[in-house]
Amino acid sequence: MYRRRVLALCGLAITGAGCQGETADTETVAPVQSPAVSETDTGPPPAVTITDSVVTPGVVVPGTDSIDVQPADGQFLVLTAVVEGSGTDRAAFSLRFDGSTYSPETFRNGLYRDGEWGRQFTEAGGPLVFDLPETGAASDARLSWPGGEWTPPETVRARLEAPLPSFDVALDAPERVTEPATPTLEITVTNTGDTAGRYVLALNRTGPRVAYAPAGRFDGELQPGETESITLDGKSPYVDDTEPREVTYHLRAPDSHNDATHRIKPVDEEPATES
Repeated sequence: MYRRRVLALCGLAITGAGCQGETADTETVAPVQSPAVSETDTGPPPAVTITDSVVTPGVVVPGTDSIDVQPADGQFLVLTAVVEGSGTDRAAFSLRFDGSTYSPETFRNGLYRDGEWGRQFTEAGGPLVFDLPETGAASDARLSWPGGEWTPPETVRARLEAPLPSFDVALDAPERVTEPATPTLEITVTNTGDTAGRYVLALNRTGPRVAYAPAGRFDGELQPGETESITLDGKSPYVDDTEPREVTYHLRAPDSHNDATHRIKPVDEEPATES
């Protein structure tokens, strides 16, 4: 199977299909009123809605001026929570999986989502990321917090129990371009495993006149043997009337052997000679 996506880079960065569209399963937990009310009570616990849930081998995190993929020790369960009412701290959440209890992960700079630099969980909600073993029994999987709990849908529980598939990732683009042509980049991802699973990629750019900048975050789910092609417009080496400059793209994946670098040079630049 083969499918294609076409994207355009606008400004410094765009994002691909992000976690916001990963799973549509949503469950709202109604507030539970405490039977005993005292003068110190602040009201019922907040209502928490899990709007997205996905199993992934890594998450995209921002650095100083670039983005990278933080791989999981086993697999990440990434949830998006919306909190209504009095705020709930991230530390109030815990996840039960395969007989053990896990707390949400902390990322110093948050997550890179939808072009937003450093998405964090706040009193209004946000991402909850759990680093779990790569496989395990998910029959007891539950997200809990004071006053409520949420059960992952069957599709997510099945992903948690299945081993993560492997992916082959390639980055392709012309080596040289002429003015005023704009280079086209193509990222090709193939699920080479025996189960369905999600890939996660981060793309950065250096030059022209840019030390480092995010160029895109991409993720998607592929069936065994399925290939996806992501096509996007790159940056031309001819950015102004001054001397043309090389552009380099750096692709990062959870598995370092899938990292890739591609340089695009202006056609009038002489190739380096070997000494």
